[in-house]
Amino acid sequence: MTLTVAVLGIDGSGKSSLAQALPVVLAAELEIAAGAAGDDYWVYGPDQDHLAPHFHPRGMPLAARLSRLTRRWAKRSAGNPRLYPYLKLAQMLFQDDAAVAIGRRYRTAAMVCDGNLLLSATGRAGNYRTRRERATPADIAAAYRHLLSSSPLDVEAASRLPALGTAATVSRWLRRIGFDGVWLPDAVIFLDLPPTIALQRIGHRGQHVDAHENLADMTHARESYVKAVAAYTQITGRQACVIDAEGKTPGEILRIAFAYLQPQLARASEAARQRVLGTSPDAGLKTALNPGYVFRYLLPRFFSGAWRELTFPLSGTGRQLLAEGYSAGVMRVIYDHDRQAQGILDRVFFGYPLHRAVYDRLQILVDRLRPELEARLRRRGRLRIFSAPSGFAYDLIRPLEAIIAADPGAARRIELVAADLDPHGVLAPELKARADRLGVKFRMILGDITAEATRAEIASGGPYQVALFVGLSSWLPKPLTVAHLTWLRGQLAPDAVLVTDCFSADTSAEGGRYAGYRASYYSPAAYQALLEWCGYAGLEAVATSGRDRINHVFLSRARAGRREPARTG
Repeated sequence: MTLTVAVLGIDGSGKSSLAQALPVVLAAELEIAAGAAGDDYWVYGPDQDHLAPHFHPRGMPLAARLSRLTRRWAKRSAGNPRLYPYLKLAQMLFQDDAAVAIGRRYRTAAMVCDGNLLLSATGRAGNYRTRRERATPADIAAAYRHLLSSSPLDVEAASRLPALGTAATVSRWLRRIGFDGVWLPDAVIFLDLPPTIALQRIGHRGQHVDAHENLADMTHARESYVKAVAAYTQITGRQACVIDAEGKTPGEILRIAFAYLQPQLARASEAARQRVLGTSPDAGLKTALNPGYVFRYLLPRFFSGAWRELTFPLSGTGRQLLAEGYSAGVMRVIYDHDRQAQGILDRVFFGYPLHRAVYDRLQILVDRLRPELEARLRRRGRLRIFSAPSGFAYDLIRPLEAIIAADPGAARRIELVAADLDPHGVLAPELKARADRLGVKFRMILGDITAEATRAEIASGGPYQVALFVGLSSWLPKPLTVAHLTWLRGQLAPDAVLVTDCFSADTSAEGGRYAGYRASYYSPAAYQALLEWCGYAGLEAVATSGRDRINHVFLSRARAGRREPARTG
């Protein structure tokens, strides 16, 4: 059974950000499937994601599509007090129905919603009515009973409430036809923030300010939310999680919300027995013969880039990919393709959006790492760098080559520690040769970076001023990603920087699913929240993305102190 969670708060309180970040942390720490319903829809699993923008392998409920449509209409009419409330109610109605449908379809343990029809409507209703006398929590609880179960509404309470006749009729008919858009959540998180602070945050966004985003309306909305939360407790007997959001960082708020939900999801938490993700043995010809791949992915997405996949068996680079997956060797071919003569089929391969994103990532890393390394060398004199998984370390070798060419003496002040599985035994000798040519001190650690023995060897070379975790966040199960990032934070110097990246879903994600790939897809905001959770200044890190906006690179400072993992088993 899915635990429904509503995140409430006035505009600027951070509720939308929390509603998207919280399911990622729940999936990683509790090893459950958790979804998000709001601006878009996500389902995060501990070992792979099941639903994301542009990634709908099991389709999208109609209500989710209608929710997005009415959300756009509502935003466009935010200045129209006659039209906006009805469009916003329709959007929330469809969103709540979609949350139930997605939770059922993907068997999620939790669905975290950005608001809730009944509770959010209560918070905003006062801004669109002129009666002076305001409803009490008891009145609001009576209204909820009336809408949910057609309980009679006494005259005195009705006099302080908006007219509910039409709403009650609609609610009753929706229940009869099986529409799941009118309900109270199993858990509520209310971000309580003074309206003056919320308005300052809204102003700092630099975006258009809606008509209702003013001090009077937001003060009234906050009062109404407080009453709605009290009514929720009265009618359900459940305590909401009320978080004083003033003066707290988003990471602190995320931890409070997680602690509130953790006991309620304890039974749904499952033990992780996952391996590093990647290519399934079923990839290749079996994929091409899969009817789902052909009719649900290839044909509908043919002109969006899927056609390129048909050429992979016909080119040398494509055949290498089908044989090795995204191995270090395949990555090197993608990185070096601009230095080689290419045939037509190879150009098709390298023009595949995912491969363009990987190539762009290298250029971004080189551009961003060089000034970071130079500044640290000037400031500290010596520099200790750790990279895992290292691959052929193009992202480090290229900026180091440029730095040492300009200042040969810098090589003596640089130490590089790299770690990788290196299953074919090709990485260690090549990296050693490159380090020797540069004149930097180098050590290669062979092994699984999530294993205790490997970690002990890595830790012996610390603390590190710069650490790279690039190319693995999508392939590791989320519990291992969080555990590794948290552990790595403990191996860093106080002023260290983490260089990392994430992938968002695109057209190729569904094809990859049929090919046997299991992967995690993060929006930049969700990955920033994950970094914050693991002890980094993730929300201060700016994402740099390539031309297709599939891959996102972050340089994130280590926060003061060290966060211990939240998981207990």
